[in-house]
Amino acid sequence: MSAALPGLSREAREVHEAALIVDLHCDLLLTRAFFGWDFRKRHRHNPLPGAALFGHCDLPRLREGNVGAIAFGVVTNPLRRASGPKAVESDLDALAAEVARSPDQLALCGSAQAIRAARASGKIACFAGLEGAHGLTGRLDDLPRFREKGLRYVGLVHFTANEAARPMVGWGASNVAGLTDFGRNLVDELVRLGILVDCAHLGKAAVLETCARAKRPLLVSHTACTAVHGSPRGVDDDVLRAVAATDGVVGVIFVTPFIGRGGAETAARHLDHIKRTVGIRHCALGTDWEGFALYPSDLDSAEKLPNLTEALLRLGWSAEDVHAAYGGNVLRVIEGGCGG
Repeated sequence: MSAALPGLSREAREVHEAALIVDLHCDLLLTRAFFGWDFRKRHRHNPLPGAALFGHCDLPRLREGNVGAIAFGVVTNPLRRASGPKAVESDLDALAAEVARSPDQLALCGSAQAIRAARASGKIACFAGLEGAHGLTGRLDDLPRFREKGLRYVGLVHFTANEAARPMVGWGASNVAGLTDFGRNLVDELVRLGILVDCAHLGKAAVLETCARAKRPLLVSHTACTAVHGSPRGVDDDVLRAVAATDGVVGVIFVTPFIGRGGAETAARHLDHIKRTVGIRHCALGTDWEGFALYPSDLDSAEKLPNLTEALLRLGWSAEDVHAAYGGNVLRVIEGGCGG
């Protein structure tokens, strides 16, 4: 980890260093595609207000923040749906290329066991998550191949309605529409293949239907709690309880408009609300770093992640609570939903 952050206690440093931290959603592939971002190089901090848009992490800073595993978001253009499967495959191949360029630092991991092994060998584990089923163009045939290439979860929607469902906010948004027939078939096929279902961005009624339908633990990879801050990208307590009933996890996002002002202390409050509402077993992290948004000044760069640990300890969390929320819970879900 980096030199001591202002206000960071010895306890927070020790608890943080002992954690296997899993980030359920990071958009480094977007930064790579748009700006040729070199994962291996340490980049300067983003100087824009709110660290707007991108520039939040790279391998050196992820190491300093003790991040042990990352789900790389795979994003496709909803206006070019015909090319969706090719775009998904291109991103999966790009991730594999990054791992091949840095075999001493990165490992493509498809199971919880592999993630633990990568951590033990000093590497950062990688897997991919598709952000929006529009990238499948209404087809299920490509999913086995995508899984072989490292895809471990599929978000049913992003910011646009698609063949599977409608989002909570964005084009075609609805919180009362359920899954389509294709959406139901997609959920069933993902469960069969051992690919996790991600309900981030999904309208409430469709989330509740998905939770009732799935036979495995589910994710909400990156979101916030509306009980803490009234964001349209947050989920309410009904959704928390439904996801918990699947033995799934809810990843707290770091985007300021979604969590509210206050930085690490506010992000901690969202995690604490999940803990108090449905239990520590269902807490997780989904930073959304590199997600073309605005971030708090004390969580706008990966090496600042210990600030969140400090904030959680101040709320009375134990080391065991922090370690569960930071990675242990996600590994359990991967074991239950992906196998291994």
